[in-house]
Amino acid sequence: MTRPSESTGKPRKTNTMRYPTQKSPENPRTPASQSSSWTFVLLAASALLCILFFTQSATGAGKVDISSEKLTVGFTSTSFPNADQREVQAAMHLWTRELARQMGIKAQPGTIIFSRTEDLVEAVNKGELSVVSLPALDYLYFRKIAHMSPSLVSSGVSGHEGSLLLVVRSDSGIRTIRDLRGKTLLLAARKALSSSRLWLSVLLLREGFRDPSKFFRVTEEAVSPSKALINIYFGKNDALILSREAFEASIVLNPQLGKKMTVLAHSGNILGVLTCIPDTVNKDLRHLIEIKAQHLHETGIGRQMFTLFQMERVVPFHPSYLEGLEDLLRERNRLAAGLNRRK
Repeated sequence: MTRPSESTGKPRKTNTMRYPTQKSPENPRTPASQSSSWTFVLLAASALLCILFFTQSATGAGKVDISSEKLTVGFTSTSFPNADQREVQAAMHLWTRELARQMGIKAQPGTIIFSRTEDLVEAVNKGELSVVSLPALDYLYFRKIAHMSPSLVSSGVSGHEGSLLLVVRSDSGIRTIRDLRGKTLLLAARKALSSSRLWLSVLLLREGFRDPSKFFRVTEEAVSPSKALINIYFGKNDALILSREAFEASIVLNPQLGKKMTVLAHSGNILGVLTCIPDTVNKDLRHLIEIKAQHLHETGIGRQMFTLFQMERVVPFHPSYLEGLEDLLRERNRLAAGLNRRK
């Protein structure tokens, strides 16, 4: 197995639109995750910064002594689908280095970005990581063998950023999913098993189509949501799947895009990323992280961070937050089984 590199600090008023009603699983309780790469950085960094605010009082009380700990944060590369991995790693290394300094940790902190979720899970099970962030869908696939549990999620400003949209140009003549047959589709995500591909498979299965590669003439992964929207605007591609947050942010910057776009379908709220804590981490420390995370937005630095990244706060994880993805997985399996029986 090829080990990922550990950073040492060296380079190594939105447009109001009417959304159609779809038979997608809705979960209004789910706090929406940001699709922005830097939001994912913030989520994990916020979890770590929580330690900073309580370390002095906790260690002073003799409850938790982390001065001898090695702080190592792990991410999967698919948590940052639209960011340069070297920039992400450098940014997170700065966070962890400053955190370790203020916490009095003498050991060199580590920030590791894993190209494969399997490698991250192996590192977790070996007790090599302190905090982990990964796509929620990856967590569902590996939760039976990964010795870690969800701890934190991010809550967006509007509460709807976690949904996905299928967007087409308004004058394209495309009015239904079936109208997309033989057309070109862009996906604003790189992960092969990402939530966007899962939702796409469910949309097609509902219409009786199993294989997206046979349904669409071309399916491509977009470099960025904004560039993909511009391609739809100029007719270079026919349809695009992206997050509601990315769509609304783009039309705020370029209102003309919103005037020319129609939302053909939208999903329910889908959790994008989870911050987990490995089972090997001290339980008292885990508890303090979860408690302090709820109040990070009340601090000056916390408010600045959340304003910058257009978030309200970091909130504790609840099992219901995974229901949107779990519903999609169940529906996909049910529809696929139904098609198999028809053969």
